[in-house]
Amino acid sequence: MKKIKILLSAITATALLILSTGTATAQSTGTITDRESPESSQPLSDTVITTKVKAELAVTEGIKSGDISVETIDGVVTLTGTQPDEILIKKAEAVAKSVKDVKKVDISGLTVKATTAN
Repeated sequence: MKKIKILLSAITATALLILSTGTATAQSTGTITDRESPESSQPLSDTVITTKVKAELAVTEGIKSGDISVETIDGVVTLTGTQPDEILIKKAEAVAKSVKDVKKVDISGLTVKATTAN
């Protein structure tokens, strides 16, 4: 249930970003024409890439997405935080790499969370 809420939040954030971009274009030009519409072959913005990576991590089984921070600069995604084991770190890397327009994924800031015995 928590992952569904995170996914819905990510989808909402993406929709708002897309709508705000369209509004800004309409305000600056007065109208939007087909010629001004973004084409699917255009690279995604860093903000959209970050949102998509977060959404994919949120729905990937086993990954504790709340323990991972995502930052994107010029298509390079940096993941920081902790995961229970190295396998999930590699899984998070693969998920991030699968997002369109991601050029590189840096996982050097992802570490295995040390467990404490009770």
